[in-house]
Amino acid sequence: MGDSRYFTPKLVLDASPLIYIAKLSALDVLAVATDEAAVTPTVLEEVTRPQLAYQHPDAVKIEQAVSRGLTGVWELDDDERALAADFTERVPGLHHGEAEVLSLAVSRSVAAVIFERQARRVARTLGAELVDVVELLVAGTPEPELREDRVIRFARLVNMRFDHVAQLLARLGSRRII
Repeated sequence: MGDSRYFTPKLVLDASPLIYIAKLSALDVLAVATDEAAVTPTVLEEVTRPQLAYQHPDAVKIEQAVSRGLTGVWELDDDERALAADFTERVPGLHHGEAEVLSLAVSRSVAAVIFERQARRVARTLGAELVDVVELLVAGTPEPELREDRVIRFARLVNMRFDHVAQLLARLGSRRII
């Protein structure tokens, strides 16, 4: 296992974190960092639409991860669908997939992996547990060099500030200079 401080038994992922993890060829972290990872049907549709595969090979990687059981698909019950609809209605700009992830996180008391700032603020307001993409990469990547590489590549994907990357690597105990 990677860093067990970041291990969480169950989590539900939104589209952006799943895409970033796939772009890093790091979907294997889901099997190591958690006992059970899942997406909602809406999130799965967002990231694996057939037309995406031509331009985004990570869509195929995600579909393969689902078929291999690295991540499951959690259907929402009626109450969870109603809660997601309420979130979408009450929070302007909140996407339907994010609302479903928040609904599952709150109603099932599972951690959510959400990247968008607004959805993270809503999650904190609701008292939902959040897991950051970097925490997931750290928890799910046992090899220190690969972990550092994944964190640096993620930082580049999201245009993280250089000083933040340096601080992050220092916290990981890395001696690597970017």
